[in-house]
Amino acid sequence: MLNTSQNHLKHLVLNHFPPIGPASYQKIINYFGDLEGFWTAPFEDYLRAGLKEEVAFEFINFRKNFTESALNKIRELLAEENIKLVAYEDDNYPGLLKEIDSPPPLLYYQGDLKILTKATLAIVGSRKNTSYANRVLNELVPSLPLYNIVTVSGLALGVDTLVHDLSLKNGGQTIAVLGSGLDRTSFYPRPNLKLRDEIIKTGGLIISEFAPLTPPLKTNFPRRNRLIAGLAPAVLVIEAGPKSGALITADYALDFNREVLAVPGSIYADNCYGPNNLIKQGAKIITEIKDILEIFGIASSPKDSSLNKSRTPILASPAEKHIYEILKDLESKGQANNSADKIIALSSLDTARVNSTLSTMEINGIIKNNFGLYSLLK
Repeated sequence: MLNTSQNHLKHLVLNHFPPIGPASYQKIINYFGDLEGFWTAPFEDYLRAGLKEEVAFEFINFRKNFTESALNKIRELLAEENIKLVAYEDDNYPGLLKEIDSPPPLLYYQGDLKILTKATLAIVGSRKNTSYANRVLNELVPSLPLYNIVTVSGLALGVDTLVHDLSLKNGGQTIAVLGSGLDRTSFYPRPNLKLRDEIIKTGGLIISEFAPLTPPLKTNFPRRNRLIAGLAPAVLVIEAGPKSGALITADYALDFNREVLAVPGSIYADNCYGPNNLIKQGAKIITEIKDILEIFGIASSPKDSSLNKSRTPILASPAEKHIYEILKDLESKGQANNSADKIIALSSLDTARVNSTLSTMEINGIIKNNFGLYSLLK
């Protein structure tokens, strides 16, 4: 069974009483000094501490009915899932989170908490990322491990997934903040279970303020976004629609006096509304790795350009992959600068498909167009 301190046990039980969140917890500490006196205090003291009358009544019933057996089941689950605890009062509680309003009194984590002593960069964006976002991330993220910068994101599908995955594939470490319990039953999104395991295996961190068996409720994710912003001195937004959760993260970053960074995009694309609007409001424009390094006071090195040149571009469709392989094969034979007609003949695709795909690949920086002759962008 999980060995926990008495203080952790009090936190653990209190964390299973949802009406008392971080703001109410702060009122409790301000009045009682710690959790010791809070547990057996009379109803009137709860009111004096600032709790609402109905919450005070509910908690008295909760503490009376919460059994040792129930606590043991929670501890067994934590041990079974290798979920650890860190409380606000602990020396190893994340320092950056202590800077935000009403920090979580208790955090659950899997992996290595010491990773939070390194430089961290939060990167967020759309769940429906485009080939443009893929290309940008493939340009920026692989260089971050060279400077021991750890990425932070929400393990959601889309941009978050790519951030975590690229960090690992390039020898870096990454932190995933969840909007659910950390146990496998509650974990969300399910397709990323394997990625979660890989993050832990490679010395990364999975973290949440939600108790095990907490489902991924819609109301949890703004709180998750708040933690993402709190765990890094800077937040980078790549593709975000007008109502994107990434913009909630950016708003929290502003509230916490963090740096807000944004990758500009097309003024005609809904996914680019968020970063473009943030730039209008004063966010720092990010177009290359040097822009990020400046935020951390790090000088860039020639390693970056060689790393980026060696990467494989993201190809969004079968047609792009087919045309890319055709051009790659032709250039390996010394035949650079090929016409659209030649590509059409070799691809067996119709003319409209080839022309539209060539245009998309040119926009995304995969190929270059030299007066109607196409070649791969080196």
